Amino acid sequence: MNDQANRLRALARTQVPEATLFTSRVMAIASGKGGVGKTNVVAGLAMALAQLGQRVVVLDADFGLANLDILLGLSPEYTLEHVLRGEKLMEEILLDGPFGIRIIPASSGIQELTRLDAAAEMRLIQGLQRISATSDWLLIDTAAGIHDSVIKLLMAAQEVLLVTTPEPTALVDAYAMVKVVHLRDPHKPLWLLVNNAQSQDEAEETIEQLQAATRRFLNRDLHVLGMLPSDPFILQAVRQQRGVVELFPQAPSALALHSAARQLQEKIPLQKDGFAAFWKGLSAEEP
Repeated sequence: MNDQANRLRALARTQVPEATLFTSRVMAIASGKGGVGKTNVVAGLAMALAQLGQRVVVLDADFGLANLDILLGLSPEYTLEHVLRGEKLMEEILLDGPFGIRIIPASSGIQELTRLDAAAEMRLIQGLQRISATSDWLLIDTAAGIHDSVIKLLMAAQEVLLVTTPEPTALVDAYAMVKVVHLRDPHKPLWLLVNNAQSQDEAEETIEQLQAATRRFLNRDLHVLGMLPSDPFILQAVRQQRGVVELFPQAPSALALHSAARQLQEKIPLQKDGFAAFWKGLSAEEP
């Protein structure tokens, strides 16, 4: 049984059919602590990228507290759990969201993505390889914190976006996240977005504090994506289970999300075989 499992894992890491070798971008969105608005950022960026003509798939990888579908008022009949068990294909569980974004819904409480058996891992990799043919971006909404399962997702992604707020506890946890990722891979591209800032000055001060720490102790800079202002329209959108980009397109936060999406589109290079490269990285054995 172990030999068969090892063969399946090796196949999952190496089998990338030529027909699925498409250029794309893979970004994991993370936060050092919960409550900083990370999932709102993921949903907003996905919609803003879609409005730029990009084909976006969002993976809800917060398996402990999956809520991306709830945020957007969607009701999945099937989730990733059905794919892992072999009951559904990946294409059959995709949810259609605003502006054509597609969402892979998670199921709260299922086993961690990084601890799958060989058969489930193969189903997952092959499913994403197939949908990569019609996708330009994969955005991964990770769980909050620096758990091993989260870090492995971040290390497998092409780029990492760290969401924080100006609160001191959020800032400390954000630096801890940067440090863990940096020690694993000093060259991993790390982006910073300050959410819920009361003013531009507060956002800039937050950015500078985190940049100063990373420069002093890690000898590196973060890519600054900018800030999302504190905006009552976000709360209104959440209450209506809609994205602020969709419901209030001229709201300050929606305009900021559009600006952030344009930056990402312009500055992040296309990655050959991006989706499959992500899954090969995710299924690689720890050193």
